[in-house]
Amino acid sequence: MPNFSAQDLLSHGHNFFSISQRHFYDAFNKHPYLTVVLPILVFYMSLVRYLRFNNVDRLKKKYGYTHLQHSFDAMTVEEAQEIERNMAEWDFPFLFEFGWIIEFLKTATTPHVSKLICDTGHFGNPDPIIAHARQQDTVCLMTAMTAQPMDSEFSALVLARINEHHNKYGDRINSDVLLWLIWMFMDGPVRWINLGGWRKLEPFEVHAMWIIWRELAIRMGCKWVPTHLHEFEHFRQELALAEQRPSKYNTLFSDYIVDAVIFTVPDFLKPIARKCIIAVLDSDVVCFNEYQKEFSPILRRVLFFLLKTWALVQRHFCLPRIWGRVLTPSELNSNGLVNFPDYTYPSTPFYIAPTLWNRWGPTAILLRLRGLPVPGPKYGSIGVKWESMGAKLRDATLQARSEAHVREEASLLLSQGWGYRANVKFQARPIIIDKHWGQGYGTREFAYTEEALAANDHKGRK
Repeated sequence: MPNFSAQDLLSHGHNFFSISQRHFYDAFNKHPYLTVVLPILVFYMSLVRYLRFNNVDRLKKKYGYTHLQHSFDAMTVEEAQEIERNMAEWDFPFLFEFGWIIEFLKTATTPHVSKLICDTGHFGNPDPIIAHARQQDTVCLMTAMTAQPMDSEFSALVLARINEHHNKYGDRINSDVLLWLIWMFMDGPVRWINLGGWRKLEPFEVHAMWIIWRELAIRMGCKWVPTHLHEFEHFRQELALAEQRPSKYNTLFSDYIVDAVIFTVPDFLKPIARKCIIAVLDSDVVCFNEYQKEFSPILRRVLFFLLKTWALVQRHFCLPRIWGRVLTPSELNSNGLVNFPDYTYPSTPFYIAPTLWNRWGPTAILLRLRGLPVPGPKYGSIGVKWESMGAKLRDATLQARSEAHVREEASLLLSQGWGYRANVKFQARPIIIDKHWGQGYGTREFAYTEEALAANDHKGRK
């Protein structure tokens, strides 16, 4: 084994740096423009890095968050929503929306949900305008759930409207299944941002999503809500084992969603777009929604390679957004109603203000040329009341009574503190929750009764 002295090492090091320096100077002599381009490139990439991380660094500094759990254990709902807004409106607007829309397809992996949706006709209807209107109502309400400040009147109206709708079908809805769906809408954006975003989410950002959806779950009347995130993960796994299975209703429901997502895609490209969506689905969605024949593992690898490549380009070469994406109305319009922004999915212009740009701008002209709709009276451009969103009752008197009840429940939600459980008439018996899961988060009123938990415990131990 050779024995090098310190002097030998210094001599070799000096020779190496001399050769490297010579090559460096030779390169600049042959390509003098590098003396200008390289410093500019380094400066630009440094500026991109600083500006891209500015928002998340500001939040960490403002609240003292680190990678350690104890630094954000006491996070409030208000703090969590500020953090979530940065993710959804500034840092990852596309992936955030795409994540929960794609995760929506997982709600169709249980016949418990998909058959109910198909029976009600809320996502599929012979009249495509009705189908798209109800799909758009769902997107508007679900986006507003997290985007509206949770202590605001708008947020209370959104949740009260959703609860009113769930009450109508409460005898067919189990609280455990609703909680499972809530997991998906929380987890979808997190997973997709970590899969294809220009940076990974910080632990406190994941925790913020949990704080928001835990509070939403209790305000949506879930009869048992876990206190900690690790309990939620365990619950998700158990419920999936109990409920996920193939069904023709799963395929029908998920096809409704896919058709809505690719609505504006030119007809000759629709088969390719559908193939791409199915390629990025999780294996359980492919299996239980019976998409095995359409799934392409090669296409999946190609799409994820392109997504990760674009993430690298964004991180190092793309300046961040100048303004945040608008996700939900912040005020009433001149008609005393609310207009919504133009969401990516679905692609019909319901409740969008009929401004000159929205009706005759470049995008609108392209839509007109392709025979696609633009904002107008047919699509509720005058706005809509929060309490009237969703499927309407045929009887005008009953509809008015329903809207009045939504306003009453919204007032009640506003008067309560965090952890208040709304009274939604879900099925009395849980699917998997029993007394061994503990009391969970929130007030005890309207939670599972001791008798229901004891009966479920007995059922699970037969």
